[in-house]
Amino acid sequence: MPGILVCFALLLFAAVSWAEPVPDTGLTKCSSPTVEIPCPSPGQPFYGQDANYTINPMSYTKLDGSGSDSVKSSWVMVKDNVTGLIWEMKTNKDGKTDYNDPHDADNTYTWYDSNPATNGGYAGTPGDGTDTEDFIKALNDARFGGYSDWRLPTINELDSIVNFDTPLLAITSTYFPNTVSSLYWSSTTYAYSTDGAWGVNFYYGGRNQVSYKDSAAGYVRAVRGGQLQAAYVNNGNGTITDTSTGLMWQQNSADHTMSWEQALSYCENLTLADHTDWRLPTIKELRKLVDYSRIRPSINISYFPNTFPDVYWTSTPHSYEFLNAWCVGFYFGEEHYLYKPSSLYVRAVRGGQTVSLDHSVLSVSPATQYVAKNADTTTFSVSNTGTGTMRWSASIISGSDWLSITSGASGTDTGTINCSFTENTSTSSRTATIRITAYFAIGSPVDVTVKQSFTPPLTGPPTPPPTACTATLDGNLSLHIPYISYDNPASGMLSLWADFVYAFNPTYPTLISFKLTNADFINNPSFSCGASTLSADLKIHIRDVLLPDAITYLWVDLEYSAALSTDGNFYWVVSDYGPVSN
Repeated sequence: MPGILVCFALLLFAAVSWAEPVPDTGLTKCSSPTVEIPCPSPGQPFYGQDANYTINPMSYTKLDGSGSDSVKSSWVMVKDNVTGLIWEMKTNKDGKTDYNDPHDADNTYTWYDSNPATNGGYAGTPGDGTDTEDFIKALNDARFGGYSDWRLPTINELDSIVNFDTPLLAITSTYFPNTVSSLYWSSTTYAYSTDGAWGVNFYYGGRNQVSYKDSAAGYVRAVRGGQLQAAYVNNGNGTITDTSTGLMWQQNSADHTMSWEQALSYCENLTLADHTDWRLPTIKELRKLVDYSRIRPSINISYFPNTFPDVYWTSTPHSYEFLNAWCVGFYFGEEHYLYKPSSLYVRAVRGGQTVSLDHSVLSVSPATQYVAKNADTTTFSVSNTGTGTMRWSASIISGSDWLSITSGASGTDTGTINCSFTENTSTSSRTATIRITAYFAIGSPVDVTVKQSFTPPLTGPPTPPPTACTATLDGNLSLHIPYISYDNPASGMLSLWADFVYAFNPTYPTLISFKLTNADFINNPSFSCGASTLSADLKIHIRDVLLPDAITYLWVDLEYSAALSTDGNFYWVVSDYGPVSN
Protein backbone atom coordinates (compact mmCIF):
# COMPACT_ATOMS: atom_id res chain seq x y z
CA MET A 1 0.00 0.00 0.00
CA PRO A 2 2.79 2.57 0.62
CA GLY A 3 3.70 2.33 -3.05
CA ILE A 4 0.13 3.09 -4.00
CA LEU A 5 0.01 6.03 -1.60
CA VAL A 6 3.03 7.56 -3.32
CA CYS A 7 1.02 7.57 -6.54
CA PHE A 8 -1.67 9.53 -4.75
CA ALA A 9 0.70 12.35 -3.86
CA LEU A 10 0.00 14.39 -7.00
CA LEU A 11 -0.62 17.94 -5.84
CA LEU A 12 -2.83 20.62 -7.33
CA PHE A 13 -3.29 24.05 -5.80
CA ALA A 14 -6.74 24.28 -4.25
CA ALA A 15 -8.85 27.18 -5.47
CA VAL A 16 -9.45 30.00 -3.01
CA SER A 17 -12.48 32.26 -3.28
CA TRP A 18 -12.70 35.81 -2.05
CA ALA A 19 -14.79 38.88 -2.70
CA GLU A 20 -13.58 41.83 -4.78
CA PRO A 21 -15.73 44.80 -3.74
CA VAL A 22 -16.61 47.64 -6.10
CA PRO A 23 -14.68 50.82 -5.19
CA ASP A 24 -16.48 54.05 -4.45
CA THR A 25 -16.72 56.56 -7.30
CA GLY A 26 -14.99 59.28 -5.27
CA LEU A 27 -17.87 61.69 -5.92
CA THR A 28 -18.46 64.16 -3.07
CA LYS A 29 -20.99 66.50 -4.73
CA CYS A 30 -24.78 66.29 -4.66
CA SER A 31 -27.10 68.05 -7.06
CA SER A 32 -30.69 68.64 -8.01
CA PRO A 33 -31.71 68.55 -11.68
CA THR A 34 -30.35 72.08 -12.07
CA VAL A 35 -27.70 73.02 -9.50
CA GLU A 36 -25.27 71.68 -6.90
CA ILE A 37 -26.93 71.33 -3.49
CA PRO A 38 -25.86 70.24 0.01
CA CYS A 39 -26.22 66.49 0.20
CA PRO A 40 -29.79 65.76 1.40
CA SER A 41 -30.80 63.72 4.44
CA PRO A 42 -33.06 60.65 4.39
CA GLY A 43 -36.61 61.59 3.46
CA GLN A 44 -35.58 64.77 1.62
CA PRO A 45 -35.84 65.16 -2.16
CA PHE A 46 -32.90 63.73 -4.12
CA TYR A 47 -31.71 61.59 -1.20
CA GLY A 48 -30.04 58.36 -2.26
CA GLN A 49 -27.62 59.79 -4.81
CA ASP A 50 -24.02 58.67 -5.01
CA ALA A 51 -22.47 61.05 -2.45
CA ASN A 52 -25.06 60.02 0.19
CA TYR A 53 -23.30 56.65 0.42
CA THR A 54 -19.57 56.14 0.91
CA ILE A 55 -19.08 52.47 0.13
CA ASN A 56 -15.55 51.09 -0.18
CA PRO A 57 -13.72 54.46 -0.43
CA MET A 58 -10.92 54.41 -2.96
CA SER A 59 -7.65 53.58 -1.20
CA TYR A 60 -4.19 53.03 -2.62
CA THR A 61 -0.69 52.06 -1.45
CA LYS A 62 2.55 53.03 -3.19
CA LEU A 63 4.91 50.12 -3.89
CA ASP A 64 8.60 50.22 -4.68
CA GLY A 65 10.45 48.21 -7.32
CA SER A 66 10.42 45.08 -5.17
CA GLY A 67 6.69 45.26 -4.50
CA SER A 68 7.09 46.51 -0.92
CA ASP A 69 5.20 49.40 0.69
CA SER A 70 7.17 52.53 -0.01
CA VAL A 71 7.16 56.13 1.17
CA LYS A 72 10.22 56.98 -0.92
CA SER A 73 10.26 58.93 -4.17
CA SER A 74 11.17 55.77 -6.08
CA TRP A 75 7.75 54.11 -5.95
CA VAL A 76 6.86 52.51 -9.28
CA MET A 77 3.59 50.62 -8.68
CA VAL A 78 0.29 51.25 -6.93
CA LYS A 79 -1.84 48.70 -5.09
CA ASP A 80 -5.60 49.25 -5.01
CA ASN A 81 -6.47 48.35 -1.43
CA VAL A 82 -10.13 47.72 -2.33
CA THR A 83 -9.75 45.39 -5.33
CA GLY A 84 -6.24 44.09 -4.62
CA LEU A 85 -5.10 44.96 -8.16
CA ILE A 86 -1.55 46.26 -8.67
CA TRP A 87 -1.09 48.98 -11.28
CA GLU A 88 1.93 50.20 -13.20
CA MET A 89 2.94 53.84 -12.64
CA LYS A 90 3.71 56.10 -15.61
CA THR A 91 6.73 58.40 -15.83
CA ASN A 92 8.39 61.10 -17.98
CA LYS A 93 5.31 62.96 -19.13
CA ASP A 94 7.14 65.51 -21.27
CA GLY A 95 5.25 65.35 -24.56
CA LYS A 96 7.84 63.06 -26.18
CA THR A 97 7.44 59.36 -26.82
CA ASP A 98 10.16 56.88 -25.83
CA TYR A 99 9.32 53.30 -26.79
CA ASN A 100 12.54 52.06 -25.22
CA ASP A 101 10.82 52.88 -21.91
CA PRO A 102 7.43 51.12 -21.68
CA HIS A 103 6.55 53.30 -18.65
CA ASP A 104 6.82 56.53 -20.62
CA ALA A 105 3.52 58.35 -20.15
CA ASP A 106 3.52 59.78 -23.69
CA ASN A 107 3.68 56.44 -25.52
CA THR A 108 0.57 55.39 -27.42
CA TYR A 109 -0.02 51.89 -28.75
CA THR A 110 -2.25 50.18 -31.28
CA TRP A 111 -4.48 47.41 -29.93
CA TYR A 112 -3.02 44.01 -30.76
CA ASP A 113 -3.46 40.51 -29.33
CA SER A 114 -2.21 37.58 -31.42
CA ASN A 115 -3.89 34.98 -29.19
CA PRO A 116 -7.20 33.79 -30.73
CA ALA A 117 -8.39 32.65 -27.29
CA THR A 118 -8.28 36.21 -25.92
CA ASN A 119 -8.49 38.63 -28.86
CA GLY A 120 -12.25 38.32 -29.31
CA GLY A 121 -11.94 37.09 -32.89
CA TYR A 122 -9.85 39.93 -34.32
CA ALA A 123 -6.18 40.46 -33.48
CA GLY A 124 -5.94 44.19 -34.24
CA THR A 125 -2.92 46.08 -35.55
CA PRO A 126 0.62 44.81 -34.89
CA GLY A 127 3.52 47.19 -34.55
CA ASP A 128 7.24 47.11 -34.00
CA GLY A 129 7.30 47.79 -30.28
CA THR A 130 4.26 50.06 -30.59
CA ASP A 131 1.34 47.70 -30.03
CA THR A 132 -0.22 46.62 -26.74
CA GLU A 133 1.15 43.08 -26.96
CA ASP A 134 4.70 44.44 -27.35
CA PHE A 135 4.11 46.74 -24.38
CA ILE A 136 3.02 43.88 -22.08
CA LYS A 137 5.82 41.63 -23.32
CA ALA A 138 8.42 44.29 -22.50
CA LEU A 139 7.19 44.50 -18.89
CA ASN A 140 7.11 40.74 -18.40
CA ASP A 141 10.47 40.13 -20.09
CA ALA A 142 11.99 42.66 -17.70
CA ARG A 143 10.11 41.14 -14.72
CA PHE A 144 8.97 44.63 -13.78
CA GLY A 145 8.55 44.81 -10.01
CA GLY A 146 9.64 41.18 -9.77
CA TYR A 147 6.58 39.92 -11.68
CA SER A 148 5.99 38.38 -15.09
CA ASP A 149 2.18 38.30 -15.08
CA TRP A 150 1.44 41.86 -16.20
CA ARG A 151 -1.45 42.22 -18.61
CA LEU A 152 -3.77 44.73 -20.21
CA PRO A 153 -6.68 45.44 -17.82
CA THR A 154 -10.25 44.43 -18.59
CA ILE A 155 -12.73 47.25 -19.06
CA ASN A 156 -14.17 46.62 -15.57
CA GLU A 157 -10.72 46.80 -14.02
CA LEU A 158 -9.89 50.04 -15.84
CA ASP A 159 -13.26 51.46 -14.77
CA SER A 160 -12.41 50.74 -11.14
CA ILE A 161 -9.75 53.49 -10.90
CA VAL A 162 -11.90 56.27 -12.38
CA ASN A 163 -12.46 59.16 -9.95
CA PHE A 164 -15.76 60.84 -10.79
CA ASP A 165 -15.04 63.83 -8.56
CA THR A 166 -12.36 65.19 -10.89
CA PRO A 167 -13.90 65.22 -14.38
CA LEU A 168 -11.17 66.95 -16.37
CA LEU A 169 -8.72 64.22 -15.31
CA ALA A 170 -10.91 61.48 -13.87
CA ILE A 171 -8.32 59.68 -11.77
CA THR A 172 -6.65 60.13 -8.36
CA SER A 173 -3.51 61.87 -9.62
CA THR A 174 -1.75 61.57 -6.24
CA TYR A 175 -1.38 57.86 -6.91
CA PHE A 176 -1.61 57.90 -10.72
CA PRO A 177 0.60 60.83 -11.76
CA ASN A 178 1.41 61.51 -15.41
CA THR A 179 -1.98 60.22 -16.57
CA VAL A 180 -3.09 61.73 -19.87
CA SER A 181 -6.67 63.03 -20.24
CA SER A 182 -7.40 60.66 -23.08
CA LEU A 183 -8.32 57.10 -24.04
CA TYR A 184 -6.61 54.14 -22.34
CA TRP A 185 -7.03 50.69 -23.89
CA SER A 186 -8.61 47.73 -22.12
CA SER A 187 -8.28 44.09 -23.19
CA THR A 188 -12.04 43.81 -23.78
CA THR A 189 -13.21 43.37 -27.38
CA TYR A 190 -16.41 45.07 -28.53
CA ALA A 191 -19.04 42.34 -28.89
CA TYR A 192 -21.01 44.16 -31.59
CA SER A 193 -18.01 44.43 -33.90
CA THR A 194 -14.82 42.55 -33.11
CA ASP A 195 -12.65 45.12 -34.91
CA GLY A 196 -13.30 47.42 -31.94
CA ALA A 197 -12.13 47.35 -28.33
CA TRP A 198 -13.29 49.10 -25.19
CA GLY A 199 -11.29 51.76 -23.41
CA VAL A 200 -11.75 54.45 -20.77
CA ASN A 201 -11.33 58.10 -21.61
CA PHE A 202 -10.08 59.84 -18.48
CA TYR A 203 -11.13 63.23 -19.82
CA TYR A 204 -14.41 64.75 -18.71
CA GLY A 205 -15.71 62.03 -16.47
CA GLY A 206 -13.96 58.76 -17.29
CA ARG A 207 -16.42 57.54 -19.88
CA ASN A 208 -16.20 54.12 -21.55
CA GLN A 209 -15.82 54.28 -25.30
CA VAL A 210 -15.08 51.96 -28.22
CA SER A 211 -12.24 52.58 -30.69
CA TYR A 212 -11.25 50.59 -33.74
CA LYS A 213 -8.30 48.26 -33.32
CA ASP A 214 -7.05 49.11 -36.81
CA SER A 215 -7.17 52.87 -36.86
CA ALA A 216 -6.58 54.22 -33.37
CA ALA A 217 -3.69 54.43 -30.95
CA GLY A 218 -4.40 54.73 -27.26
CA TYR A 219 -2.53 55.03 -24.02
CA VAL A 220 -2.00 51.97 -21.83
CA ARG A 221 -1.50 51.12 -18.18
CA ALA A 222 -0.63 47.56 -17.15
CA VAL A 223 -2.17 45.66 -14.24
CA ARG A 224 -1.66 42.37 -12.43
CA GLY A 225 -3.69 40.26 -9.96
CA GLY A 226 -7.45 39.96 -9.58
CA GLN A 227 -9.48 38.72 -12.55
CA LEU A 228 -12.51 37.59 -10.54
CA GLN A 229 -15.56 36.85 -12.65
CA ALA A 230 -19.12 37.63 -11.65
CA ALA A 231 -20.48 34.73 -9.59
CA TYR A 232 -24.27 34.99 -9.46
CA VAL A 233 -26.60 33.17 -7.10
CA ASN A 234 -30.36 33.17 -7.65
CA ASN A 235 -31.81 33.58 -4.16
CA GLY A 236 -35.25 32.46 -5.33
CA ASN A 237 -36.97 35.57 -3.94
CA GLY A 238 -36.64 38.08 -6.75
CA THR A 239 -33.02 38.89 -5.94
CA ILE A 240 -29.64 37.89 -7.37
CA THR A 241 -26.41 37.98 -5.34
CA ASP A 242 -23.06 38.54 -7.02
CA THR A 243 -20.73 36.79 -4.57
CA SER A 244 -17.68 38.26 -6.33
CA THR A 245 -18.67 41.79 -5.23
CA GLY A 246 -21.06 41.24 -2.31
CA LEU A 247 -23.83 43.12 -4.13
CA MET A 248 -27.44 41.92 -4.11
CA TRP A 249 -29.49 43.00 -7.13
CA GLN A 250 -33.17 43.35 -7.87
CA GLN A 251 -33.62 40.59 -10.45
CA ASN A 252 -36.34 42.23 -12.54
CA SER A 253 -36.17 45.85 -13.62
CA ALA A 254 -38.86 48.21 -12.44
CA ASP A 255 -41.74 47.74 -14.87
CA HIS A 256 -41.78 51.37 -16.06
CA THR A 257 -39.30 54.11 -16.83
CA MET A 258 -38.84 57.13 -14.57
CA SER A 259 -36.87 60.32 -14.11
CA TRP A 260 -33.64 60.41 -12.09
CA GLU A 261 -35.44 61.92 -9.08
CA GLN A 262 -38.16 59.26 -9.29
CA ALA A 263 -35.50 56.53 -9.61
CA LEU A 264 -33.79 57.68 -6.41
CA SER A 265 -37.10 57.68 -4.53
CA TYR A 266 -38.22 54.32 -5.97
CA CYS A 267 -35.08 52.53 -4.80
CA GLU A 268 -34.97 54.21 -1.38
CA ASN A 269 -38.58 53.15 -0.69
CA LEU A 270 -38.37 49.65 -2.17
CA THR A 271 -39.11 46.63 0.03
CA LEU A 272 -38.01 43.39 -1.62
CA ALA A 273 -37.17 39.98 -0.12
CA ASP A 274 -37.71 41.45 3.37
CA HIS A 275 -34.94 44.02 2.77
CA THR A 276 -35.54 47.76 3.00
CA ASP A 277 -31.99 49.07 2.40
CA TRP A 278 -32.22 49.17 -1.38
CA ARG A 279 -30.67 52.07 -3.27
CA LEU A 280 -29.93 53.23 -6.81
CA PRO A 281 -26.54 51.79 -7.87
CA THR A 282 -23.52 53.96 -8.58
CA ILE A 283 -22.04 54.07 -12.06
CA LYS A 284 -19.24 51.70 -11.01
CA GLU A 285 -21.70 49.21 -9.51
CA LEU A 286 -24.04 49.18 -12.52
CA ARG A 287 -21.07 48.79 -14.87
CA LYS A 288 -20.28 45.50 -13.09
CA LEU A 289 -23.57 44.02 -14.34
CA VAL A 290 -22.58 44.54 -17.98
CA ASP A 291 -21.62 41.36 -19.83
CA TYR A 292 -19.29 42.76 -22.50
CA SER A 293 -19.41 39.51 -24.46
CA ARG A 294 -23.12 40.08 -25.27
CA ILE A 295 -25.36 42.69 -26.86
CA ARG A 296 -29.09 43.36 -26.86
CA PRO A 297 -29.05 43.00 -23.83
CA SER A 298 -25.45 43.10 -22.62
CA ILE A 299 -26.14 41.21 -19.39
CA ASN A 300 -26.29 37.61 -18.16
CA ILE A 301 -29.83 36.74 -19.23
CA SER A 302 -29.83 33.47 -17.28
CA TYR A 303 -29.97 35.50 -14.07
CA PHE A 304 -31.50 38.74 -15.38
CA PRO A 305 -33.88 37.50 -18.10
CA ASN A 306 -36.19 40.52 -18.06
CA THR A 307 -33.58 43.21 -18.66
CA PHE A 308 -34.53 45.80 -21.27
CA PRO A 309 -31.85 46.43 -23.93
CA ASP A 310 -32.04 50.09 -23.02
CA VAL A 311 -30.59 52.73 -20.70
CA TYR A 312 -30.66 52.49 -16.87
CA TRP A 313 -30.10 55.24 -14.32
CA THR A 314 -27.26 55.28 -11.81
CA SER A 315 -27.10 57.36 -8.62
CA THR A 316 -24.01 59.22 -9.89
CA PRO A 317 -24.67 62.78 -11.10
CA HIS A 318 -22.17 64.44 -13.39
CA SER A 319 -19.79 66.38 -11.15
CA TYR A 320 -19.66 69.39 -13.47
CA GLU A 321 -22.83 69.37 -15.60
CA PHE A 322 -25.45 69.30 -12.85
CA LEU A 323 -28.29 68.89 -15.35
CA ASN A 324 -27.04 65.38 -16.14
CA ALA A 325 -26.51 62.06 -14.39
CA TRP A 326 -24.62 58.97 -15.47
CA CYS A 327 -26.42 55.95 -16.90
CA VAL A 328 -25.54 52.61 -18.50
CA GLY A 329 -26.97 51.25 -21.72
CA PHE A 330 -27.60 47.52 -21.84
CA TYR A 331 -27.82 47.47 -25.62
CA PHE A 332 -24.05 47.42 -26.19
CA GLY A 333 -22.80 48.11 -22.64
CA GLU A 334 -22.19 51.77 -23.41
CA GLU A 335 -22.28 54.68 -20.94
CA HIS A 336 -24.04 58.02 -21.15
CA TYR A 337 -24.75 61.05 -19.06
CA LEU A 338 -28.29 62.26 -19.72
CA TYR A 339 -30.64 65.03 -18.70
CA LYS A 340 -32.08 64.12 -15.28
CA PRO A 341 -35.77 64.50 -16.23
CA SER A 342 -35.23 61.86 -18.95
CA SER A 343 -37.28 58.70 -18.56
CA LEU A 344 -35.04 55.64 -18.12
CA TYR A 345 -35.19 52.15 -16.61
CA VAL A 346 -34.19 51.30 -13.03
CA ARG A 347 -32.71 48.33 -11.15
CA ALA A 348 -32.05 48.57 -7.39
CA VAL A 349 -29.07 47.23 -5.45
CA ARG A 350 -28.06 46.72 -1.83
CA GLY A 351 -24.93 45.71 0.09
CA GLY A 352 -21.46 45.72 -1.37
CA GLN A 353 -19.49 46.84 1.69
CA THR A 354 -15.88 45.84 1.85
CA VAL A 355 -15.28 42.34 3.16
CA SER A 356 -12.59 42.30 5.84
CA LEU A 357 -9.36 40.56 5.01
CA ASP A 358 -10.27 38.32 7.93
CA HIS A 359 -12.95 36.49 5.97
CA SER A 360 -15.73 34.44 7.41
CA VAL A 361 -15.93 30.95 5.87
CA LEU A 362 -19.21 29.04 5.67
CA SER A 363 -18.95 25.36 6.60
CA VAL A 364 -21.91 22.97 6.73
CA SER A 365 -21.71 19.32 7.78
CA PRO A 366 -22.53 16.80 6.53
CA ALA A 367 -22.81 17.60 2.83
CA THR A 368 -25.19 14.64 2.44
CA GLN A 369 -27.35 13.07 5.14
CA TYR A 370 -28.64 9.55 4.48
CA VAL A 371 -31.84 8.74 6.37
CA ALA A 372 -34.12 5.72 6.73
CA LYS A 373 -37.51 5.40 5.03
CA ASN A 374 -39.48 5.94 8.24
CA ALA A 375 -40.53 9.42 9.41
CA ASP A 376 -37.90 10.95 11.66
CA THR A 377 -35.66 13.97 12.19
CA THR A 378 -32.14 14.91 11.11
CA THR A 379 -29.75 17.81 11.62
CA PHE A 380 -27.01 19.77 9.88
CA SER A 381 -24.30 21.77 11.63
CA VAL A 382 -23.36 25.26 10.43
CA SER A 383 -20.09 26.87 11.46
CA ASN A 384 -17.84 29.80 10.62
CA THR A 385 -14.33 28.44 10.14
CA GLY A 386 -12.94 31.90 9.36
CA THR A 387 -12.99 35.14 11.30
CA GLY A 388 -15.45 37.99 11.50
CA THR A 389 -19.19 37.77 12.01
CA MET A 390 -21.16 35.55 9.65
CA ARG A 391 -24.94 35.77 9.42
CA TRP A 392 -26.60 32.92 7.57
CA SER A 393 -30.01 31.57 6.61
CA ALA A 394 -31.28 28.22 5.33
CA SER A 395 -34.14 27.35 3.00
CA ILE A 396 -35.35 24.21 1.21
CA ILE A 397 -34.98 24.55 -2.55
CA SER A 398 -36.21 21.06 -3.46
CA GLY A 399 -38.10 18.32 -1.61
CA SER A 400 -40.21 20.62 0.53
CA ASP A 401 -43.17 18.26 0.07
CA TRP A 402 -41.56 15.76 2.47
CA LEU A 403 -38.77 17.65 4.27
CA SER A 404 -39.19 20.73 6.47
CA ILE A 405 -36.94 22.89 8.64
CA THR A 406 -38.38 22.85 12.14
CA SER A 407 -35.85 25.18 13.80
CA GLY A 408 -32.49 26.78 13.14
CA ALA A 409 -33.39 28.35 9.79
CA SER A 410 -31.04 31.25 10.48
CA GLY A 411 -28.25 32.15 12.83
CA THR A 412 -24.94 33.87 13.43
CA ASP A 413 -21.63 32.02 13.00
CA THR A 414 -22.55 28.59 14.40
CA GLY A 415 -25.85 26.77 14.69
CA THR A 416 -27.85 23.63 14.01
CA ILE A 417 -30.49 23.22 11.30
CA ASN A 418 -33.16 20.82 12.59
CA CYS A 419 -35.30 19.05 10.00
CA SER A 420 -38.14 16.58 10.01
CA PHE A 421 -39.25 14.29 7.20
CA THR A 422 -42.20 12.08 6.42
CA GLU A 423 -42.20 8.36 5.70
CA ASN A 424 -41.18 7.33 2.20
CA THR A 425 -43.85 4.84 1.07
CA SER A 426 -42.73 4.75 -2.56
CA THR A 427 -40.43 2.19 -4.14
CA SER A 428 -37.67 4.65 -5.02
CA SER A 429 -35.38 6.84 -2.97
CA ARG A 430 -35.88 10.60 -2.84
CA THR A 431 -33.61 13.58 -2.35
CA ALA A 432 -34.17 17.05 -0.89
CA THR A 433 -31.79 20.01 -1.04
CA ILE A 434 -31.24 22.72 1.57
CA ARG A 435 -29.38 25.90 0.61
CA ILE A 436 -27.46 27.76 3.31
CA THR A 437 -26.48 31.33 2.39
CA ALA A 438 -24.07 33.54 4.32
CA TYR A 439 -23.56 36.80 2.49
CA PHE A 440 -19.93 37.95 2.11
CA ALA A 441 -18.65 34.56 3.38
CA ILE A 442 -16.25 32.35 1.46
CA GLY A 443 -17.95 29.18 0.23
CA SER A 444 -21.46 30.66 0.29
CA PRO A 445 -23.96 29.40 -0.64
CA VAL A 446 -23.71 25.73 0.35
CA ASP A 447 -26.22 23.16 -0.87
CA VAL A 448 -26.63 20.07 1.31
CA THR A 449 -28.83 17.09 0.61
CA VAL A 450 -31.01 14.63 2.47
CA LYS A 451 -31.26 11.25 0.74
CA GLN A 452 -34.02 8.97 2.00
CA SER A 453 -34.15 5.23 1.38
CA PHE A 454 -37.31 3.55 0.16
CA THR A 455 -39.61 0.59 0.70
CA PRO A 456 -38.16 -2.34 -1.25
CA PRO A 457 -40.42 -3.67 -4.02
CA LEU A 458 -42.50 -6.73 -3.13
CA THR A 459 -41.24 -8.59 -6.21
CA GLY A 460 -37.93 -8.69 -8.01
CA PRO A 461 -34.38 -9.44 -6.92
CA PRO A 462 -33.88 -9.21 -3.16
CA THR A 463 -31.49 -6.71 -1.61
CA PRO A 464 -28.25 -8.58 -0.92
CA PRO A 465 -27.47 -9.41 2.69
CA PRO A 466 -24.20 -8.08 4.07
CA THR A 467 -21.16 -10.23 3.32
CA ALA A 468 -17.51 -10.19 4.25
CA CYS A 469 -16.99 -7.87 1.26
CA THR A 470 -19.77 -5.39 2.06
CA ALA A 471 -18.46 -1.87 2.73
CA THR A 472 -20.10 0.01 5.59
CA LEU A 473 -20.81 3.66 6.27
CA ASP A 474 -21.49 4.26 9.95
CA GLY A 475 -23.28 7.08 11.73
CA ASN A 476 -20.03 9.04 12.02
CA LEU A 477 -19.67 8.81 8.24
CA SER A 478 -16.64 6.55 8.48
CA LEU A 479 -16.38 4.32 5.42
CA HIS A 480 -14.78 0.88 5.76
CA ILE A 481 -14.03 -1.15 2.61
CA PRO A 482 -12.99 -4.67 3.66
CA TYR A 483 -11.89 -6.00 0.27
CA ILE A 484 -10.36 -4.05 -2.65
CA SER A 485 -8.56 -5.67 -5.54
CA TYR A 486 -5.83 -3.73 -7.36
CA ASP A 487 -4.08 -5.03 -10.46
CA ASN A 488 -0.57 -3.67 -10.05
CA PRO A 489 1.23 -3.84 -13.43
CA ALA A 490 4.53 -4.60 -11.67
CA SER A 491 3.51 -7.08 -8.98
CA GLY A 492 0.18 -8.47 -10.15
CA MET A 493 -3.12 -8.63 -8.26
CA LEU A 494 -3.12 -7.17 -4.75
CA SER A 495 -5.86 -7.42 -2.11
CA LEU A 496 -6.37 -4.46 0.22
CA TRP A 497 -8.64 -3.01 2.86
CA ALA A 498 -9.08 0.73 3.44
CA ASP A 499 -10.76 3.12 5.86
CA PHE A 500 -12.02 6.54 4.88
CA VAL A 501 -13.77 9.34 6.77
CA TYR A 502 -16.07 12.01 5.38
CA ALA A 503 -14.24 15.35 5.06
CA PHE A 504 -16.13 18.55 4.28
CA ASN A 505 -14.15 21.14 2.31
CA PRO A 506 -15.61 24.68 2.25
CA THR A 507 -13.71 25.52 -0.93
CA TYR A 508 -15.63 22.75 -2.72
CA PRO A 509 -18.87 22.69 -0.71
CA THR A 510 -20.85 20.65 -3.24
CA LEU A 511 -18.42 17.72 -3.30
CA ILE A 512 -18.90 14.62 -1.16
CA SER A 513 -15.32 13.84 -0.22
CA PHE A 514 -13.66 11.13 1.87
CA LYS A 515 -10.16 11.19 3.38
CA LEU A 516 -8.09 8.01 3.43
CA THR A 517 -7.21 7.29 7.09
CA ASN A 518 -5.75 3.80 6.96
CA ALA A 519 -5.10 0.93 4.56
CA ASP A 520 -3.12 -2.29 4.36
CA PHE A 521 -2.68 -5.53 2.44
CA ILE A 522 -4.89 -8.60 2.93
CA ASN A 523 -2.72 -11.70 2.95
CA ASN A 524 -4.29 -14.75 1.30
CA PRO A 525 -7.89 -13.48 1.23
CA SER A 526 -10.47 -16.21 1.67
CA PHE A 527 -13.49 -14.10 0.69
CA SER A 528 -15.75 -15.78 -1.82
CA CYS A 529 -17.67 -12.61 -2.67
CA GLY A 530 -16.70 -10.03 -5.25
CA ALA A 531 -14.20 -7.36 -4.27
CA SER A 532 -14.40 -3.64 -4.74
CA THR A 533 -11.87 -2.51 -7.35
CA LEU A 534 -9.11 0.10 -7.54
CA SER A 535 -8.16 0.99 -11.11
CA ALA A 536 -4.88 2.31 -12.44
CA ASP A 537 -6.34 5.81 -12.69
CA LEU A 538 -7.13 5.71 -8.95
CA LYS A 539 -10.88 5.23 -9.25
CA ILE A 540 -12.56 2.98 -6.71
CA HIS A 541 -15.74 1.07 -7.51
CA ILE A 542 -17.49 -0.21 -4.37
CA ARG A 543 -19.92 -2.99 -5.21
CA ASP A 544 -22.19 -2.41 -2.21
CA VAL A 545 -22.15 -0.03 0.74
CA LEU A 546 -24.48 -0.55 3.67
CA LEU A 547 -25.67 2.87 4.87
CA PRO A 548 -26.16 3.84 8.55
CA ASP A 549 -29.87 2.98 8.41
CA ALA A 550 -28.83 -0.72 8.14
CA ILE A 551 -31.37 -1.07 5.32
CA THR A 552 -30.13 0.78 2.27
CA TYR A 553 -27.38 -0.54 0.00
CA LEU A 554 -25.68 1.57 -2.67
CA TRP A 555 -22.95 0.99 -5.18
CA VAL A 556 -20.56 3.94 -5.11
CA ASP A 557 -17.80 5.20 -7.40
CA LEU A 558 -14.99 7.24 -5.85
CA GLU A 559 -12.50 9.30 -7.81
CA TYR A 560 -9.17 10.55 -6.46
CA SER A 561 -9.03 14.37 -6.14
CA ALA A 562 -5.63 15.98 -6.53
CA ALA A 563 -7.27 19.38 -5.94
CA LEU A 564 -8.25 18.38 -2.41
CA SER A 565 -5.08 16.44 -1.61
CA THR A 566 -2.85 19.40 -0.86
CA ASP A 567 -2.50 19.00 2.92
CA GLY A 568 -0.54 15.74 3.04
CA ASN A 569 -3.69 13.59 3.04
CA PHE A 570 -5.38 11.74 0.18
CA TYR A 571 -8.99 12.48 -0.74
CA TRP A 572 -11.57 10.81 -2.98
CA VAL A 573 -14.87 12.35 -4.09
CA VAL A 574 -18.10 10.54 -4.89
CA SER A 575 -18.47 10.64 -8.68
CA ASP A 576 -21.52 8.38 -9.02
CA TYR A 577 -23.76 6.04 -7.03
CA GLY A 578 -26.99 4.07 -7.28
CA PRO A 579 -29.13 1.46 -5.56
CA VAL A 580 -27.95 -2.15 -5.41
CA SER A 581 -30.68 -4.26 -6.96
CA ASN A 582 -29.18 -7.77 -6.90
